[in-house]
Amino acid sequence: MLLNKQQIQAINTIQGPCLVLAGAGSGKTSVIVNKIIELISKYGYNTSEIFAVTFTNKAAQEMKLRICQVLKKTRHIENNLHIYTFHALGMKIISQSLPLLGYKKNYTLFDSLDQIRLIKSIVDHNIQYDHNFLKKIISYISFQKNKIITPEEAKRRAVSQEEKIFSIYYQKYNQFLKKYNVFDFDDLIYIAVSLLKKYNYIQRKWQNDIKYLLVDEYQDTNFSQYQLIQLLTGDLSNFTVVGDDDQSIYAWRGANIDNILLLKTDYPNLKVIKMEHNYRSSKRILRVANILISNNVHVFQKKLFSNLEYGVKIKVLKLKNEYQEAKTIVNEILLHKLQHGMNYYDYAILYRTNQQAKVFEQHLFYKQIPYFIHGNNSFFNRSEIKNLISYLKFVINQDDNISFLRIINLPPRKIGVHTVNKIIQYANCHKKSYFYTIQDNNFKKILPIRVSHQLDNFITWIKSIITFSKIQPKKILYKIIDDIKYKKWLVKRIINNNQQCIKNVTILLDWISSLFKKYCERYVALDLYEILIKIVNQFSMREINIYSDPNQKYDAIQLLTMHASKGLEFPVVFIVGFEEGIIPSYQQININDISEERRLIYVAITRAKSELTLSFCQQRFLYNKIIDIQPSRFLFELPQNDLIWKI
Repeated sequence: MLLNKQQIQAINTIQGPCLVLAGAGSGKTSVIVNKIIELISKYGYNTSEIFAVTFTNKAAQEMKLRICQVLKKTRHIENNLHIYTFHALGMKIISQSLPLLGYKKNYTLFDSLDQIRLIKSIVDHNIQYDHNFLKKIISYISFQKNKIITPEEAKRRAVSQEEKIFSIYYQKYNQFLKKYNVFDFDDLIYIAVSLLKKYNYIQRKWQNDIKYLLVDEYQDTNFSQYQLIQLLTGDLSNFTVVGDDDQSIYAWRGANIDNILLLKTDYPNLKVIKMEHNYRSSKRILRVANILISNNVHVFQKKLFSNLEYGVKIKVLKLKNEYQEAKTIVNEILLHKLQHGMNYYDYAILYRTNQQAKVFEQHLFYKQIPYFIHGNNSFFNRSEIKNLISYLKFVINQDDNISFLRIINLPPRKIGVHTVNKIIQYANCHKKSYFYTIQDNNFKKILPIRVSHQLDNFITWIKSIITFSKIQPKKILYKIIDDIKYKKWLVKRIINNNQQCIKNVTILLDWISSLFKKYCERYVALDLYEILIKIVNQFSMREINIYSDPNQKYDAIQLLTMHASKGLEFPVVFIVGFEEGIIPSYQQININDISEERRLIYVAITRAKSELTLSFCQQRFLYNKIIDIQPSRFLFELPQNDLIWKI
């Protein structure tokens, strides 16, 4: 793509701080990639002196690939390119100072599931199964770390009784992490910032290493990430941050739109470059988006424009309820596809909450239309299903350490986090799988007798179901569910929506039965155990193909939240649930601040390239009852002459 005047200006601004306000579809990734190339090829920077930071591994890999393709020195360039996620950069800073922090080299990282397990072991017994309360504690700890607040400082600042209790949990939580050589993801920024602040020589070392810093999706940065940028760039402040204040939609996870304003205050010589040429959407779609977002207050004014055709009018569908909404929109897609000869993947259905996807998934599944749900809301990504698939994967492969970790204490077998960490450390040291580690008599000697007894029970049971799977493979999942009293555990563990979880388990059982029937007809030479292996591998491949390969394009209708749609584009977009209480949400209405909700709609609208449809219902099932619902106020902020209402 040829670069326009503003893109060239952004690329050639290399002295001092630079803010590039890159509107939706304006080619911000091209600016970052080309700027790195220019810094190397034109301005004499060494590859190792340039650092770029973004938010996802996918974005980082894409940048590396594009730079290597242009510079044509793939191996040398790729090995020396410093393009990281914020967390990966934080990890790099921390890993060079582990002894100073009192950590060993073989540290591990806790994910969200690990955090829940740890918090469970800290809190009082009567709240161990209050999942919402546990998540509230984790959110509190995450907030403190993102504000670079130590447990001691959090305790001093605590005002309410809840804050005082949470600050104690925070202290215990951090003590555990340190004792067992573990970091959580928030630590990767929190500790990196703390290190740079406390030790001047470490800060100077990193400032000397980083001659130029580029930051992608700057509007999504939080307090700690902004501090990291400041500490790494120092007095020279040779950096470029690229973002869009109109696409700041992550306040709920700590993103601070005020970081854009802070730049103006903290760096008086800040160079601001606006990229307003949108290469994605029709003029009509951009006009609608511009008029909507103009209702927000702006420090930096900008207005997107397009050289594409004006485009067709935007449809607004008024529907009775969510079932009619799903049926009508799926029929609209099928008719449009037939008329225009397009692929399924050209269509996207965007919604505010994951809950809205279920009706669409049910209807698409019933009609046997291929669909892909982004994120973690698909059937295969539901925890009650992943648990059972992990059991099946482990039954056919006892070297599957990932599945072992998922099932070892699920449902609870009094095998705690401490024991699991010992298993991991021993297995890594002796190069054994986790399952064979717990059968090692030398390993058992380092465990308390009670824990060793629990593991022996688990081993005996696992061996019995492995044997059973070879004799009656069709019934293996039924046996697992019965043996571990899985449905009873789901009811106890999941207070809300447990009936749906149990229904999902039934769907999985029926699905496996139908697959056995189909595969027995197709693979007559295979015995039933070999068919079980084939079925389990198909589930695994579905996970790999759909959820782990970002470069593979499947011909399926795309279903995703408005938040997840950011950075993507589709020829034809449907935004559903355009209703008060959904968008804007009741929560934002109650606090009388809907500016971020408006930005979220702006993001959703600008995903569309050529056609856009909006829908709202008169009634919807919410909060366990059917309620009458009003169309979103945002519908009436749009230019009405660009809309065609179908009521």
